[in-house]
Amino acid sequence: MMENTRSKAPRPNRLVTTIFYLVILFLYVPLIYLIFQTFLVNPNSWASGFTLKWLLRLFHDPNLWEPLLNSLQIAICSATLSVALGTMGAVGLARFVSALPPILQTLIMLPILLPEVITGLSLLLFFLLIKLPLGMTTIVIAHASFSASFVYFIMVEQLRKLDPQMQEAAQDLGAKPSEIFWQVTLPNILPGVMGGWLLAFTLSFDDFLISFFTSGSGVTTLPLKIYSLMRIGLSPEINGLAFVMILLSTSLVVVLLSSEKSRKWVLRGKG
Repeated sequence: MMENTRSKAPRPNRLVTTIFYLVILFLYVPLIYLIFQTFLVNPNSWASGFTLKWLLRLFHDPNLWEPLLNSLQIAICSATLSVALGTMGAVGLARFVSALPPILQTLIMLPILLPEVITGLSLLLFFLLIKLPLGMTTIVIAHASFSASFVYFIMVEQLRKLDPQMQEAAQDLGAKPSEIFWQVTLPNILPGVMGGWLLAFTLSFDDFLISFFTSGSGVTTLPLKIYSLMRIGLSPEINGLAFVMILLSTSLVVVLLSSEKSRKWVLRGKG
């Protein structure tokens, strides 16, 4: 019986496996090449030798660190605002999602489907209409306006997994709606909140088009700074900055998935 069971075990499909590794190769070869260029004396010459001067020069270049700090501040603020708006919308509409009219569902999904150039232009015209000075505040509002839709759909899925009897039990015990949310609902959907926050942070941090329309002349984000430098010519410090960001992102993923408990918490929403 054991031999028959082993013989019936599904064999790996070589074609599917090959396609998978080709896709992984397609995704990661550019990143590996960028990292390799970071340590070349001449990024355009493979035989120029290796050096650390581009990384060392990066840490002494305030022209790149100021836009990086701006992007971090904007991403943190917009992600927090997006999570607040998306979570409130999802909690308020969770019971009626299946009954929502198609036009309302379309309006909620529209910020995701619209091209960013249209979103950026419409936001710019709106800020000019209400005479709100362009700067960091307008970028935060603009980023949150389209990130909130992503958070909303993530939170709707988290709320669908939540057992409604838990909220009913808390209500029968005399808990107020605010207490039910903070003590019952929120702790159980916290993995979705963190996932939505990280997604909104990423969308805001690397956004270019919407930032281009809504930043004005007083604030420069990292994508805008990199674009301005690339128009002048390739700067090796940019490769060093990209390497640092890749290293930090990889370290965050490794830390989150390093233990079984955190892996379940991130991937499944279980403690």
